[in-house]
Amino acid sequence: MPEHGVGAEHPLNDRLQNVFLLVFLVVWAADSFFLHFALNLLGLVWLLVTAPLGVLTLTFGVYLTKKSMALVFHNETGGLIDWGVYGYVRHPMYLAIALILLGFAISTLSLLAFIVLAAFLLFLDRMATYEEQDLTQILGQQYTDYQKRVPKWLPTKRK
Repeated sequence: MPEHGVGAEHPLNDRLQNVFLLVFLVVWAADSFFLHFALNLLGLVWLLVTAPLGVLTLTFGVYLTKKSMALVFHNETGGLIDWGVYGYVRHPMYLAIALILLGFAISTLSLLAFIVLAAFLLFLDRMATYEEQDLTQILGQQYTDYQKRVPKWLPTKRK
C-alpha cells in the first residue's frame, strides 16, 4: 500500500516522466533560443499574445499542482479523493504537468516542443490508465462510479 493515497503508480512512471520532462525542456530551449524552428510568425506582436497566454497556462498548471498535492498529502481517510480538483478531473497532477509544459510551448510557439508534448500526453494517458486499472481492482464499484461521474482529463459540466 502506498504511503499517500490509494493504488499504485506504474513502476517506471517517475523515471519516464523525468526523461520526458528533460527531453521536453531541452527541445523547447534549443528550438526557442537556438534553432528557431519555432513558429515566430508575427514577431513582437505575436510575442505579446503568446507570452501572456503561456504564462497564464503555466500558472494554472502550478496552481493545479499545489491543489492536487495538498489533497493527496493531507488525505487523512486514506481512501478515494473525489472532492476539490479531483471532483473536476481524475488526474489533476498529470494535467497540471501537461499545462505547465503547454505554457512553455505556447510562450515561444516551439513546434518541436509541441511534438514532444504530444508524445508526453500519450505517455501520461497510459500511466493514468494503468493507475485506474489498479484503483478499480482496489476500490471496485466506488472507483467505477467515480469514473462515470468525473472526466479523466478535461473538466466538463458537473453532473
